[in-house]
Amino acid sequence: AVVSTQSTGLEDANTYTVDQLQKAGLHPIVILVKCKSSQEIRTVRNCSSEQAVRTISKSNKLESEHPGKFTAIVSGSRCDEIFKSILSAVTTHRESLWLPIS
Repeated sequence: AVVSTQSTGLEDANTYTVDQLQKAGLHPIVILVKCKSSQEIRTVRNCSSEQAVRTISKSNKLESEHPGKFTAIVSGSRCDEIFKSILSAVTTHRESLWLPIS
């Protein structure tokens, strides 16, 4: 429904899903939300220090293992900052066709 109405949808997806969308001829705007510290994550999400450290580790791993996969990488120390960054990235890339390098 999102494609047929030329709307923008928000999906929490993994790299496999992104690959499948690209194989189907759809070129998603892929945004990685990356916090700089475990304290930033704990400010945005209600989680333990251990969970925050795992989140940073996973984010760093995604970024290093999938270079070129992300249309934008955004960060912020508060939810409203992150939201504004995501909105800006979507607005910037909404009209362009993004094609993967590899």
